[in-house]
Amino acid sequence: MSPASATPVSLDGLLLESADADFAVTGFHRVHSASVERIGDVARAYDEGAYLLEMITCEDRREDLKAMRLVYTFNRFAGDLDRHVVTVDLSGEIPGAEAPSINGVYPAANWFEREIYDMYGVTFSGHPNLKRILLPDDADFHALLRDFGRMEDAES
Repeated sequence: MSPASATPVSLDGLLLESADADFAVTGFHRVHSASVERIGDVARAYDEGAYLLEMITCEDRREDLKAMRLVYTFNRFAGDLDRHVVTVDLSGEIPGAEAPSINGVYPAANWFEREIYDMYGVTFSGHPNLKRILLPDDADFHALLRDFGRMEDAES
């Protein structure tokens, strides 16, 4: 069964944008964007469609988009691969940008969300144990922010 013939997950009304992608170029069959308010619904739709959560990561896009971007990838392994990427742009200061946790839908989201919190300062409301996972608990920085450790910002 090819991705085109697979029963598609129903994302009607949940997305801001959606398009086919060239898998050979992007590694995804579909690319989507969703609002932060709808990501829980999007995750439930993928779960109901028998998709697995491959990963969640974050991009510091404050310079070009004035936002942090969460990137979720979902895949269905029954039959042929059917990889989808969903992006969610978050406004707000860092630390302080917030998204709802999808840990209740995909328990694997637990560590992904903790790593994003730790490295980028994005919080996840409803997360059962949102604390640092890689850096020390008392760290006062988020190491993957683009402006972390810039020499021009260092005290003289």
